[in-house]
Amino acid sequence: MKRKPLLLLLALVATVALAQTRGKGQGPMFRYDPSTETTITGTIEEVQTLDSMCQSGTHLTVKTDKGSTEVALGPTKFLADQKLELKKGDQVQIVGAKTNTRRREMFVARQITSDGKTVTLRDDKGVPSWPRGTCR
Repeated sequence: MKRKPLLLLLALVATVALAQTRGKGQGPMFRYDPSTETTITGTIEEVQTLDSMCQSGTHLTVKTDKGSTEVALGPTKFLADQKLELKKGDQVQIVGAKTNTRRREMFVARQITSDGKTVTLRDDKGVPSWPRGTCR
């Protein structure tokens, strides 16, 4: 009988430990490689809000002189908190790096400038600026 409460306690501790996250920000499953960082400049063709399990994220399709590029910015709420308002037709300059996700290649933004406003989304190693948290 004493084993059951102990097993339940161990299961609870393991669940909490697995749910913990290190550092700031939690992004999609990709690796940000600072050595491949570059800057793109172009016009926003589309702004998308994509829902994940815990929060919605903002992605852009940006038309550059080399074609259209999908750009992952970060959580929609974080962008709103930064008062970053982006719309189709806006000119943007984005510092970031290409990466491969589970589904496709995309450009992950570290910093974005639009209408004279610059917002840093990730540090120079690609660690997101938004706080990690649990689903609300």
